[in-house]
Amino acid sequence: MNLTVRSLKFTILEALSSGQHEHKFNLIGKGYHPGSLESRLKIQFDPEHRHMAVVAFDELRAGSFIRPTYSDLVDPEAWVEITDSGQRALQRKALDVLDVALSRIASNLVELREGAWAAVAAPRPDSLRQAAHSARELIDQALKSGAPDDVVRSMPGFMPDASSRSGITRRHRLKYLMIANRSAVSDSDLKVAEQACDLALATDEKLKALAHSRAPVSVDEVRDALVAAEMALRKVLVRDNDTV
Repeated sequence: MNLTVRSLKFTILEALSSGQHEHKFNLIGKGYHPGSLESRLKIQFDPEHRHMAVVAFDELRAGSFIRPTYSDLVDPEAWVEITDSGQRALQRKALDVLDVALSRIASNLVELREGAWAAVAAPRPDSLRQAAHSARELIDQALKSGAPDDVVRSMPGFMPDASSRSGITRRHRLKYLMIANRSAVSDSDLKVAEQACDLALATDEKLKALAHSRAPVSVDEVRDALVAAEMALRKVLVRDNDTV
C-alpha cells in the first residue's frame, strides 16, 4: 500500500467522524504499540509511515479540520475531535480548494491528483515516471473537460491558432477557464499558468526519454512538476468564493 500524507488525513478524519474524542497517539501509535490507524488500514507502520501520520495529524489540526478538546487535565492538546470543516472535507473528499475545483469538473480528477502524489511517495523509477505522466494527465484532462472545444470556440474574440489541428491551444483553454472562474484575469497570471504547465509537461517528456536508460530519476524534479501542474490549475480553476 502506497500511503501518502493526504490518504492518512482522510483515515484520521474517518476515525473521528462519529464524533468520539481520540488521543493523538492512540490514533498514530508509538514504539511497539500500534494505533487505530494501523487497524483501519490493516498494515503495520514503519517509522516513515508513523512520521507521515504525525505530519497528517499536525496539518489537519493546523487547518482546523480537527481541534483539541482541552478537556483532559494531563494532556489537553493531544485529545482531539473532528470539526465541521473536517466533516465537510471528509464528505466531499476535498482537503483544499483545488480539490473542490477539480471535483466540480470531474471526480476522477481528484483521484488522479491523489494517485500522482502516491506515486511520488513510492520513489521507484517506474513510480516517478508515472507521477510525472499523471501531472500531464491532470492538466490535459482538467483543461479539456473544463474547457471543451465548443465552448472555447464560442468565446468572444476567439481566433483559431494555425499551430493546432483543432485551432484550439492550451492558452485558449487556460484563458477560458480563468475568465469563467475568476473575477479578474491578467496576462501575468495567464503567463504564470502557461509556464507552470510547460514545466510539468517538459518533465514528463524528459522522463519518457529516460524510460529505457539507466539514468536516475530525481524525486525532487518529479515533485516540482506536480507542484507546477497544481499551481497552473489553481490559477485558472479556483473561484474567489471556493472553500473546503
